[in-house]
Amino acid sequence: MKAAANDQRWGASPLTMEELETGLRMLGRGGIDQNEFWDANIDGFRQTVVLAIRETSAALQSREMTLRWRTELEAQLPALVQYLELADRYIARRARRARLRCHIN
Repeated sequence: MKAAANDQRWGASPLTMEELETGLRMLGRGGIDQNEFWDANIDGFRQTVVLAIRETSAALQSREMTLRWRTELEAQLPALVQYLELADRYIARRARRARLRCHIN
């Protein structure tokens, strides 16, 4: 996964499949500081979800898509939106923590 948190919210690159799988394995094993993990990876995760929403939406515009695939993709969109909202809440919370640290120091 990413080595350090990206300070630019939209400057992050989407995560690769390998990075996503590595992150899931790290989280699944436990023994890591989850706040540190997400601080380092949330921006890339958010960009990955945004890309997935764009690609899913573009695919749904295809007239050649079968009903089975259209139904599958339409069912995935709400979950992707929820992931995006979750990432945005985490980023906002991280920004508030950073502002508090600045005021304390």
